Amino acid sequence: MKQKMDHIDYQIVDFLTKNAQMPYTEIAKKLIISSGTVHARVKKMTEMGFIKGATLELDYAAINCKMTTFLMLHLNNPVDYIKVIDQLATIKEVVKIHHINGKYDVLVKVHTQDNIHFRNVYQQEILTIKGIKKIDSFLSLEEKLSRHISFSPDNALFS
Repeated sequence: MKQKMDHIDYQIVDFLTKNAQMPYTEIAKKLIISSGTVHARVKKMTEMGFIKGATLELDYAAINCKMTTFLMLHLNNPVDYIKVIDQLATIKEVVKIHHINGKYDVLVKVHTQDNIHFRNVYQQEILTIKGIKKIDSFLSLEEKLSRHISFSPDNALFS
């Protein structure tokens, strides 16, 4: 039988999506439960595959990666998908890969220092991948929003 998350689990996840480093004791105080309960529930949700891990949110511009580019890829053949994404995943500047539908097959997010760095990655690494038919690139001028969906009790999806 597949286990489900309850409203306490969703509240814990809501706190952690806003701050993955929030101490379990602080979450416990806010939810009026023990920190052991928070720990056990996070462990349970991790074992069930609801929680994959915790990450840091970085300011890429502050660490000298001032250029964000989205690449929309057309593949020669849909069966090339696995080969193409496996090769894309080896490029350190590639931070996200999505299999998409519609006009394009793959969406790739790339962080580079500047246009010269991007050109080098694009020409020397991305364009050499077999199976890509065409690439359209879009330069991000500014990221205005980056968030998880809300797991708060007032979100009807999770109550």
